[in-house]
Amino acid sequence: MSSPRCIDALVAEIGSTTTSVTAFDGLEGAAPVVVGQGVAATTVSEGDVGIGLEAARARLEAEAGPLEPAVMLATSSAAGGLRMTVHGLTRKMTAMAAHEAALGAGAVVRYQTAGKLSSHDIAKIDAVSPNLVLLAGGVEDGDTETVLFNARQLAGLSARPMIVYAGNSAVADEVRALLGAAGFAVRVTRNVYPAVDELDILPARRAIHDAFEEHITRAPGMERIGEFVTGRILPTPGAVLLAAELLAEEVGDLVVVDVGGATTDVHSITDGSPEFASMMTEPQPHAKRTVEGDLGTFVSAEHTAALIPEPDRPTPLPPAVPTTPAEIAAAWALARVATVTAMSRHAGRLTHLFTPTGRKTVVHGRDLTACRTVIGTGGALVRLPGGAATLTASLNGSAEQLLPPLDARVALDSDYIFACCGALSAHFPPPAVVALMRASAGI
Repeated sequence: MSSPRCIDALVAEIGSTTTSVTAFDGLEGAAPVVVGQGVAATTVSEGDVGIGLEAARARLEAEAGPLEPAVMLATSSAAGGLRMTVHGLTRKMTAMAAHEAALGAGAVVRYQTAGKLSSHDIAKIDAVSPNLVLLAGGVEDGDTETVLFNARQLAGLSARPMIVYAGNSAVADEVRALLGAAGFAVRVTRNVYPAVDELDILPARRAIHDAFEEHITRAPGMERIGEFVTGRILPTPGAVLLAAELLAEEVGDLVVVDVGGATTDVHSITDGSPEFASMMTEPQPHAKRTVEGDLGTFVSAEHTAALIPEPDRPTPLPPAVPTTPAEIAAAWALARVATVTAMSRHAGRLTHLFTPTGRKTVVHGRDLTACRTVIGTGGALVRLPGGAATLTASLNGSAEQLLPPLDARVALDSDYIFACCGALSAHFPPPAVVALMRASAGI
């Protein structure tokens, strides 16, 4: 057997349906390359995701030969990904900010509340069985009563998920002590909503990433993978957002659509158009992610198919990895409606209000009109035919929708590496990581 080829990195992406292992080299220089990629089915159902990872690596090395990476990295959305609940003081302020921080970190938010937690809320949180709970509330020098009340309520949970506190710093020590005494691991970070109309969600995002790798109950076999991975295991959607942020620094405002088997995620990096800035009704983060848990090509296929008019609805629904022409056509139909629907939900819209002084136009939600690049990733867009046409279709909407312009540049992550690049960004020079993404998308 030949000696292993030394390379810079292997990155495993352990998804809900498939696991990929991608090899990279030249990351310290001016000409980074994708050495190869192997893909296999994710093996949660077999009780060990490592089986699928080993199969994916074996397929990679069958093509590229034996490899010896300097670092091994991983992202994961297996076993439902990162389940969170978020709790704030007011729905349009601290609860909204906490929700943005959780989604930006790559979480699937299963339950959200505003105001004081009731016994019904505690029962709902227990039913969700979150990996993490994000507790916020009160601007700096503002309310402390509600967040302390909620901390006492959370102490009554049956389970002991990790709790990230990102509320009024005046009571951070009291919250930590109260929940710590009840047996919770607590991580304190900066207030996600320090002042009216001011978001500060990046510290909370980083805290959630750390907590995900260090404290949550992972998919079966993930603890074994953690033993040989360099650094933390990132939630895959959080890694995609990190990659999108890095790319946007060079190419400008953009949208990345990720269609998966279980969810469809839309990531946008923009501050919106100056034309609509004065019409905004609530602050928006520079980097935003939405996750549509009812839109996917396998786990959520039944829900997605219901959005297609019955005469065109695919039957039967495709398997996790479609192979026959009929299966590929069915998966494409699901990917198309998932993309168009998720983009429409992510985008904000113009609303006309009638006031005593006349009609007033306001913006609700996300303004995507400054995003002149739209990139598709995820197997359903990258590995099925028609991905670019699907993205183009998502730009057509009503006049009130604040979608990217019809002449926006549309591209595909053809090497399927955006999540990998999010993981690589913490270990290698940004210019090399950006070069990989630009080459993959052809931009």
